[in-house]
Amino acid sequence: MTPNLTLKDLLSMRTPLLVLGIVIILSAVLIKYTSSRQTAVEAERLAQASALEDARSRFQRSGDERELILRYLPDFQKLQQSGFVGGERRIEWIEGLRASNKKAGLFGVTYQMDVRKPFSLLGQGNPIAPSLRHSPMKLSMGLVHEGDLMRFLQLLSTQPIGMFFLTGCTVDRPPRSDAPAPRRANLNAQCDLSWLTVDTSGKAGS
Repeated sequence: MTPNLTLKDLLSMRTPLLVLGIVIILSAVLIKYTSSRQTAVEAERLAQASALEDARSRFQRSGDERELILRYLPDFQKLQQSGFVGGERRIEWIEGLRASNKKAGLFGVTYQMDVRKPFSLLGQGNPIAPSLRHSPMKLSMGLVHEGDLMRFLQLLSTQPIGMFFLTGCTVDRPPRSDAPAPRRANLNAQCDLSWLTVDTSGKAGS
């Protein structure tokens, strides 16, 4: 038999029902907060784990890079000292021309030099290609005979002033009525070459 609830009974249960409702609401809020907090904690844990793995990778790379630097630093410093790595050394190149001319016993050398520009003869897949530059130079000189040119270029290649790339040379005999003489310029030579350098500034096209 179902008991009949009177208004007096309902009024007497108002406080317990209100407390029960508050408890239910607070429980739902706590469950939602706990769930969101757990999600945030898990996300933070994953972020920390990722940061730790990244730090480990950087530490490993730094060790590998340090080993590579120590292994190749002497060779790199030699290339710097030779003038191949770094900026242009135009004064040294000109001094090298004069020294080679003097050693070859020639009659002087004149030159014209263009601005430094990217060296496009290397394929794009070559790792050094983006940094390799060349400074074109035109040379003119007088020769007693053709062998003087080879001797001059050989002497120039031994100068401690970097590396150059010879594009080509032409030799012609100036018009004259007398016979060639042993101690005068019987021939004229013109050569195109490029001084090669590796740009370490990181500025493209410089």
